[in-house]
Order: sequence, then C-alpha cells, then structure tokens
Amino acid sequence: MFNKREKIIYYISHLGTGKVSIIDGDSYSIIKEIDVGPRPLSIIVDEKSNVYIASDRNSKVTLIEDLYDSNRTWNITNNGNIKVDFIAQKIYVCDTEEVCIYSLRSGEKLGCIKGFMAADSLELDKEKKKLFVLDIFKNEINVYDTSDFQLIKVYKDVGTAPSCILIGEDEKYIYICNKGINKGSYMGNVSILNLEKGDISYIDFPKGSDITSLDQAGILLYVANSGLHRIEVIDILKRERIATIKTTLPELQRIKLSPDKKTLLVTSISTDGKGVFERIDISNNVILDTLTFVQNNSIPYDIGVVIQNKFQVDEESFIFAECEDEEKQENVTTILAKKVISTYQEKIIFPQVLNEVSSKGEKIISVEEIVFKKCEIVKETKNREIIDSRKKYSILQYDFYIPYYIECKDEREQKYIVEGKIKGTQKATLYIPAYAEQEGVEFVINSFAKLTGTPVIINNSLKFDVSVLISTKVIVEEIVSIPFCRDCEGCRGEKKND
Repeated sequence: MFNKREKIIYYISHLGTGKVSIIDGDSYSIIKEIDVGPRPLSIIVDEKSNVYIASDRNSKVTLIEDLYDSNRTWNITNNGNIKVDFIAQKIYVCDTEEVCIYSLRSGEKLGCIKGFMAADSLELDKEKKKLFVLDIFKNEINVYDTSDFQLIKVYKDVGTAPSCILIGEDEKYIYICNKGINKGSYMGNVSILNLEKGDISYIDFPKGSDITSLDQAGILLYVANSGLHRIEVIDILKRERIATIKTTLPELQRIKLSPDKKTLLVTSISTDGKGVFERIDISNNVILDTLTFVQNNSIPYDIGVVIQNKFQVDEESFIFAECEDEEKQENVTTILAKKVISTYQEKIIFPQVLNEVSSKGEKIISVEEIVFKKCEIVKETKNREIIDSRKKYSILQYDFYIPYYIECKDEREQKYIVEGKIKGTQKATLYIPAYAEQEGVEFVINSFAKLTGTPVIINNSLKFDVSVLISTKVIVEEIVSIPFCRDCEGCRGEKKND
C-alpha cells in the first residue's frame, strides 16, 4: 500500500549573516545553510518549488533548486523586492525608481516600468495578468498589464506611510501595512483598498502601533504589529481584533501562513542579538515549535515554504510469493502508455494583425467569423539546446504559424473566405530526465488563439488583435502493467465469452 505524505522544508533568510537556513519540517532542525550575499530581504517560491532570494547590497538574485542546491545567480540590481511568474518565465524586480522584467531563461531584460519615486512592494494576481506596485513616497498603487507592461489604473492616497501590500484571497481588496507617523506617539494601521470602487477604509490599532507584515486565512487577517511587539488577529468582516499573539522574542520581523493555512510562521529577534523561527497553531494561537539560531545578530527575516509530496510503502500490505506461487497470482494486462513529463506554456500577444480583404472591387461591410486553426511548426527551425546537463533542462526553440480564415460579406451580401497566417517564435524551457532521453522523447505543440477585441475594417483591410497560448509538452512512452482481477464480474464475463 502506498501512503502519500508531505515533506515540508522552510527557508529563512538572515540579514546579519547573508545566509539562508534550510530547515527540515519534521525534525525542525537546520539541514544546510547557503551564503547568498548581504541583506537577503525577499524569499519567493514558485509553482515548481524553486526558491528565489533577492539581496539588495550585492544586486543578486539566487536560485535554490531541488530543495537544497544553489547553482544559479542573476546579477540584477534590486532593492529586495521581487516576484516570479514561472509559467511565463519572468521575474519582476523592484529597483526603487523603476520595476524591470527579466527572462528566467536567459536573464535578459524584457522591459522596464519607470516613473516611480520609491517603488517598494510588488504583488501579482493569481492569474499573473496584473502587476501591483506600491510607491511608498507617492502613496499610491499602480496596476500594470503583464502582457505589455502598460498602466491599467492608479490608486492614490492608499495609506499613511505605507510599507507593503497584500492582495486579498478573493482579489477584491488590497490590504496595506501602514507604519504611521510621529515617532513615539504614532498610530500604525491597515488600509483596505476596494479594487472595484477605489475607496479606502481602515483598521485602526492602539497608539504606538507599527504594522510591518500581514497575511490572510479566510476571514482572519494576521498582522505583525512591531510597535507593540505582538501579532494582531483581525476579523475582516467585523473589522475588529479578536485575539493577540505574543512571540518568544519581542522584535517581530516577518509573518507568513503555511500553504495549508493551519500554521503561522514567524521570525523575531531580541535587542541582545538572539533570533528565532517559530510555528504557531492558529486554531488556538499557541506556539508549537521554537528554533533558536546559534549565531548572534544573524537577524532572521523572510520566510519561504516548500511542500514536497512523497510516497511511503507499507510493507505489511504486500505478500511476497515464491516462484512456485506465480500461477496463483493475478494476471496483468500490459499496455504502452504515453506520459507527459514536462510542460511549458506561454501567452503571446499579436497586436494589430493586418489582412487585406477584397471582393472584386466590392466594399466589405462585415466580418462574419474569424477561425483560428492549430499551430504548425516550421520543422527546419526547430532547435534544442541543453542549458544544464546535470539537471537536464533544455530550451526548445522553433518558429510557428497559426493558419486562420476570415468569413466576410460584401455590399451584395456575397460571402467569401480570406485566409491568412500569424507567425511567431517560441523558446520553451523543458525538464527532460536521463531515463526519458534513453527511451526517446516526443515534443507535442498545441495552440489556443482568440481575439482580444473587435476587428476593425479600414479600406478593405481588416485589423485585429490576437492572444495566443502556446503549449509545449515532452512526452515519453512507458510500459504499464494493469492488474487483471479474476473475481470481478467484468473479468468473469470476458472468460465466458472466450
């Protein structure tokens, strides 16, 4: 019998030592420490459990793969704030006066958004279609389209001395940490921005509050109140505090909920240089574990979590037969099955596609339909390059075209069809393990295209915008054995027919 279990690994950055501690979730002990450079401010975990650490003092972003290995670094100027879109292979990097976008594959700069005075916090929506940037000096949040980096909307006067933002689980609100002003008697609070209406409301805290970090679990908002040295638990619906949590050490650094939203993870320090990482059960707000870091003034800061699914075998569930018992065992049916081992998807925008449509001099008055077919690959352009032989990552590059036809109608109500092609180039990053190379791999490429606006007819030419999702899959054939049960009705029926 196979039992599925989860292996949890925690990553803690240290501002004082420039290292990242990798912690085993079962034993709650440090497995390994990796030197990433001075002031590692931000830890981001992508959909494939890759861990990215941004260090502002040495302008580097370090990648940790396969839980423990650090073998890739990007030299990217940053102020410690990054976000990653693994599917689109983009990394968004904040550098105070601008936010730049780089390719995860090549490290080349794809674009740059300028005009900020102090951009200091980034967030992506769930579909990675919008980028939210907080300018702490202008006190505003700018929203950008991630397909072309164009500004969508600006929200002004979002708080009092804002420091960071959190997109709510329903994506209807943004929660903003406010440090407050007038040191000594200041009042930090949390601003709540309604994304649809644009209005602002507040959750207030007692005098001396300094709000530095937050996270959400359902109707509960967990708020790090560094000014009063405690974690505030807020009922979002009632907009009121329902509990407070004290940590082992007073100076809160960061809080983050575990992926299952059952445990609150916290880093904190003391004035004499100690630092701890703690897990808190949010069902009763009780500290479960405390890990104290040996080195003084390490300053544990940001938190990353990776969940690795493992399978355990219960040996007692199996009966091992001797050779003479083979005839008594159930028969099996062997089939050759295809298995997808790697997939890369990317959305590509084709703006202002132009196609001439004419009908023997007659004026075109309407377009009935535009139909996009499956993409075709220009075979002679297909090229595969191995970028990391040990990890078996490859870049598959190819040119493609998507045939389409336009059904038009002219002044005499005559219908006819005009054909065309959309052309593009794709670079797909794919993981291909050694066993697959030996058995032979197959690359399967599909596309889904749709109009993103209403087509426009200008002087018998049709202009339209198209959004295309290109999917590249690596497929390998495997022999699979399916047990044949002698006792079930289906099998007995087959035997009778025989």
